[in-house]
Amino acid sequence: MFQTVINDLMILMVFLLIGFVIREVCKPVQKLFIPAGIIGGALALILGPQVFGIIELPETWSGMATPTINIVLTCTIFGTMINKNKIKSYSGAINVIVTTYFAQLFVGMLVGMGLCKIWPELPENWGIMSSFCFWGGHGAATTAGTLFEDLGVDNMISFGIILATLGLILAMVLGMILVNVGIRKGYGKNLGSTGSGDGGALPMEERKPLGYSTVSSSGINSMALQFCFIMLSIFLGGKIFGGLATIIPFFSKIPALLYGIVGAAIIWFLMCKTKLDKYADKKSVDTISGVALEICICSATATLNLNVFASYLVPIIIYTAIIMALMFFICIVLVKRWIKKDWFELSLMAFGQGIGSTPSGLALARCVDPETKTSAWEAFGVALGCFVPVTSTLAALLPLFAMQSPWYVVGIGFAVCVCTMLFGELVLKKQIIH
Repeated sequence: MFQTVINDLMILMVFLLIGFVIREVCKPVQKLFIPAGIIGGALALILGPQVFGIIELPETWSGMATPTINIVLTCTIFGTMINKNKIKSYSGAINVIVTTYFAQLFVGMLVGMGLCKIWPELPENWGIMSSFCFWGGHGAATTAGTLFEDLGVDNMISFGIILATLGLILAMVLGMILVNVGIRKGYGKNLGSTGSGDGGALPMEERKPLGYSTVSSSGINSMALQFCFIMLSIFLGGKIFGGLATIIPFFSKIPALLYGIVGAAIIWFLMCKTKLDKYADKKSVDTISGVALEICICSATATLNLNVFASYLVPIIIYTAIIMALMFFICIVLVKRWIKKDWFELSLMAFGQGIGSTPSGLALARCVDPETKTSAWEAFGVALGCFVPVTSTLAALLPLFAMQSPWYVVGIGFAVCVCTMLFGELVLKKQIIH
């Protein structure tokens, strides 16, 4: 069985490499920040049985999402540190980022429920996917989609990949419109010339380490040690939920995607208390997460159901248009209202990230601040650093709430939005005025 997985993974890596080559050669693809996993997976999809039928896709590809996403979520939690001073200094940026997430959750769920009245054949609770697909990107989309399918809702991974890919494209197309309008209105104060820098090998001075050795390689490879920590976290989480299930049957319904999150939180806490955290290296852990995510995205794209897109094209377009309008309102109207210093750069970052990906947001901001002179860059980084671990957990929890009742999700989204709106109007706006 393991040999079969290795052989199938070998084929997947070939398509991933082809996707990388295409991305390097095709400049428009670079400009849209479409990852190699999407390109390689799309090529495999086209050559596979759903389109041309030239190749037969390995059966294991359709089952790669759950285990790889489990690794990604575990890596997100393991080693996460939060600086309280940074949170206080950049509370405005954090408030904006949190608002974009939960507003998409609230509005997206309501819109999805409304469209289900017109198209009853739409998957149950599909409206929740906006926060995962547009805000979270392909990783969160496959996480939530995988969990929904494990819970018996079909085609949610396909919906996730389709919406996330649309988001990537629209983030740059609509974002560049915002850039040009903002420049004409004089919002950009630090304009200059920029290069894309997206293709080709990085110059030596721009290359960053994938990780650091925390132990001597004569004992164990340091990357292997970090992988051991991740696997231990997943193992511990599984044992905890397994033990709880023998006492309380409800815990037997908890998805495996939560095992690593709980295990990683416990392992990291214990390592910090016992001074063993010096053996961990967050860069290496993030590298492991990145590899797992590439495998997940490529395999999920290659096996998505094309009939879903063809069958639900109209509701997808309506849904996407409403979320885009919502993001315009938050990232332009509210950010300008709440943030005084470097608001336009931050609004572009929030818009690009909230629809497509973090690189999309940074690329848009770079158009008006190529030398990163504004404070928006650090503010954006701190905001994401504080909130992304939360969103990773929510991607595993919110689908469970939605399966109980969609109104739970609507209520959560509405409650958080009320809080962020009040904070913006009563605290952030007051700071601007006075």
